[in-house]
Parts: sequence; structure tokens; C-alpha cells
Amino acid sequence: MNRTLEQLQTDIIFTGKKGYPILLSGAIVFLLFAFMPLFFPTKTLSLIWIFGLSVIFPFGILLGKIVNVNLLSSDNPLGTLGGMVAAIQAFYIPVFIIVYTHIPEYIPFTIGLLAGSHFLPYMWIYKSKAYLFVTLAACISSFILGGFFVELAFNLVPLAISISYGVGVLLILRELKVATPASSPNR
Repeated sequence: MNRTLEQLQTDIIFTGKKGYPILLSGAIVFLLFAFMPLFFPTKTLSLIWIFGLSVIFPFGILLGKIVNVNLLSSDNPLGTLGGMVAAIQAFYIPVFIIVYTHIPEYIPFTIGLLAGSHFLPYMWIYKSKAYLFVTLAACISSFILGGFFVELAFNLVPLAISISYGVGVLLILRELKVATPASSPNR
């Protein structure tokens, strides 16, 4: 059966709950990053950030399973699109390596901007203004805190990103509460 774009979006919004477990996972990981400067030097912190980001997706899948959210929708092409959008981040790794090699103190700035910007397409996929907020909040805070307060960037940027993602989760949960499956035309 052919489904319309509207039906596909409605389906992924409610089966995947707008992907909020991934944002929740990111909020937790970045909150942990905020405390790591207490224990590690800058060069080590940079490596922790680069490799630590790889924990966010599997941890988000685990959180999704715990709260009964299907984040791996293989029967919906928008799920595939969402996966492709997420996979684009793999191409950022060479950028992170160059920044790490030459100016490691700018890792929070770089990761914050690139990771934050990748959320913008989810605004359309999930019909969610929360993802616009996450994109703008993560990017602007990373730019300001990571670019102008470099000496505090490893503390401030992950805290700001964690808060941005956390607020994004709350906004998504509010959006889901307003748009229950019963109110959708295809349910």
C-alpha cells in the first residue's frame, strides 16, 4: 500500500516519538562531558569528546527500548532518511581530527556547531519546532561560549548543549502530548 508523505510523517512521529530518546542520551552524555575537565587535561578531553560522541546513538537506542520507543523504523522511508541525516556526522570526524591536531581547545566549539546543526532536518521529518530550538540553541551557545570563552569551553559548552538538548526533550514531549495519535487523521 502506498502511503502519503503526511501518513509517513504521522507514523514516524508516533512510533519514534520524534526521536526524543536520542536527544535525552545526548543531554546525559554532554552533562558528563561538562565535569570531565576536573579530571583530564585538554588534549585528553578532546579525545574523550571525539570518541565519546559515539556513545550517544547506542545509548539513545537503549533509552528508547526502556521507554518503548521504536527509533529504528525500517518500514518507513523517513526512518531511513533520519538515519542518513544522523550518519552525515561520520564525515565530521576528519574535521575533529584536524582541530584536535592543531587547536584542541576549539573542539567544543567545532563539535557543538556541527553536532547542533545536524538536527535541523529533523524539524521537517518530525514536524517539530523543538528541533529548530535545539539547532539554534546548541549552535549559538557553542559559537559564543566555545569561540569567545575558550578557556572555559570544555565546561560551558557541554553544559549549554546538555541544557539545550534537555529543553528540546521537554518541548518534544509537550508536542507529543498535544498531538496524540487519536487526534491524527490516520489513527
